[in-house]
Amino acid sequence: MKTLIRTLVVTLAAGAALSLSGTASAAPTSTSFAVVGYEYAFTQTVGSFAGSATGNAGDHGAWNARVVHDPLGSMPTYVNGGTFAMTTTAPDFVTGDFVHHGGTITTLDPGANCRNQRFLVAGRLEHVTTSTTSGGTGMFSATLTHYRYSLLGHCVIYAARIVGNVSFVY
Repeated sequence: MKTLIRTLVVTLAAGAALSLSGTASAAPTSTSFAVVGYEYAFTQTVGSFAGSATGNAGDHGAWNARVVHDPLGSMPTYVNGGTFAMTTTAPDFVTGDFVHHGGTITTLDPGANCRNQRFLVAGRLEHVTTSTTSGGTGMFSATLTHYRYSLLGHCVIYAARIVGNVSFVY
């Protein structure tokens, strides 16, 4: 239930931000953004993330991504699709789709003995669109940390933070 509520809140916030962005005369000023956020929902094959972004030209944004992938632990763990959406203070928006097998999720630290786990989430974007452009490309690359603790002999993920970059060719 908590996951459903969080997903609904993030979806509504992203939708409101996109609808408030208005009509822009050009794509966002920045072509590269530092992204920071949290994983708010996940299964063995889908991760959903949201957070804030700071562009290389000084603009800011709010972003949301849904990454569809092979089961974690597969060798390799391919990114199989998903979506990326961001609204910026330009004001504008950027949307795109993760390319099927256009990236991987690589284990950086498996978190032995219930330590925190770290993964590199990297994937190419296609169909990148702004209010004035379409057909662009992009690249998403970020480190995902699963914060964990041991509870009654089970390893429990209690939070997940993601930090990295996304870049675009509009």
